Amino acid sequence: MEADFIRINKYSSIPLYEQLEVCLVKAMRGGLLKPGQKLPTEDEICRQFGISRPVVRQAYNNLVKDGMLERKRGRGSFVRSMEDRGIFIMRLMNFGEEMAAAGMKPGTDLKKIEEIPFDLDIFSKLNLERGQRCLHLERMRYADGQPFTYIENYVPMERFPGIEKHDYNHESLYKVMKEEYGIYPIRAVRSMRAEIIKPSLAPLLHVERKGPIHLIESITFDQFERPMDYSLETYPGNTHRFDFVVYND
Repeated sequence: MEADFIRINKYSSIPLYEQLEVCLVKAMRGGLLKPGQKLPTEDEICRQFGISRPVVRQAYNNLVKDGMLERKRGRGSFVRSMEDRGIFIMRLMNFGEEMAAAGMKPGTDLKKIEEIPFDLDIFSKLNLERGQRCLHLERMRYADGQPFTYIENYVPMERFPGIEKHDYNHESLYKVMKEEYGIYPIRAVRSMRAEIIKPSLAPLLHVERKGPIHLIESITFDQFERPMDYSLETYPGNTHRFDFVVYND
């Protein structure tokens, strides 16, 4: 199997395993490697790029630990399935990247955009004080035309002047933050809990009234360790599974 999406520079100061890992992640995010697809074997990578087996093994091991790949005994390494949402909750990716990695077409319907008044719980998560401004977005997300998730975002407006003027039916919030303001996510603190769906969301997500949902709460931090976004994502409990790989280090 030819791996034309891999670029290895043996003269770079970046370790070879890290270069390989970055290329594989980009291929998954860009849809070149799709869920369930088998990756080249370690021997194939070694022969094609003239690198050692430990280099390839380290890159593959790192992606297995991150939940991006899975090993099947006697068969090889495969891209993790989209049905397992655990691979995405453990990585910082925007919705378009998730859908590309899953080989699916994304869609967005902006339901609400507003500046909200002071709310102690929300403002404290963003380190905002009374009198400061906070943007609230609500969007319905689709995968191949089917309801996928409903997401609410809360953003500190002082750090992103004019951010409310963008078209979030077609633009990625995080992409706008990076390209317009030079701010990008580095880490997120996330929690997940089971709840009963809100009556207003049941018809949007094709879930029965009082049906179960997964609610994922996230605070995302930028490269300066400042909270840049607080979000709530609602996933139907009957169509999404979250699996995690746990290691004893």
